[in-house]
Amino acid sequence: MTSIAPVNQRGSAPAVRKDGEWPDHVPAGLFSFYAWGDNPRAGILFGCPCGCGQMMSISIAEGGSGQTWSWNGNEGAPTTTPSILIYQLEEGTGARVGEHWHGYLTDGEFRSC
Repeated sequence: MTSIAPVNQRGSAPAVRKDGEWPDHVPAGLFSFYAWGDNPRAGILFGCPCGCGQMMSISIAEGGSGQTWSWNGNEGAPTTTPSILIYQLEEGTGARVGEHWHGYLTDGEFRSC
């Protein structure tokens, strides 16, 4: 696993909905819903709000494995709870070595804590 240093760990970014293909370097805040099984809104894929270019995801569907976020149902300006914590991972081992980005998706904006 590669360790990517945050570009702006405390950065905030507007959530901009994306349809179609994703670029190699995902802009901060670009997002799309993903489907799982027969649920077309199982989760949200998004460009890390710090600006590092990585794609991240959270699950908004009940019944999956792992953590699930609550979602307000607004596809244009989503709000999720609780906060989103992205860990910094050590290259090679994948061990957590710190916080990469921590914040909220509120009213269509990724807001740093």
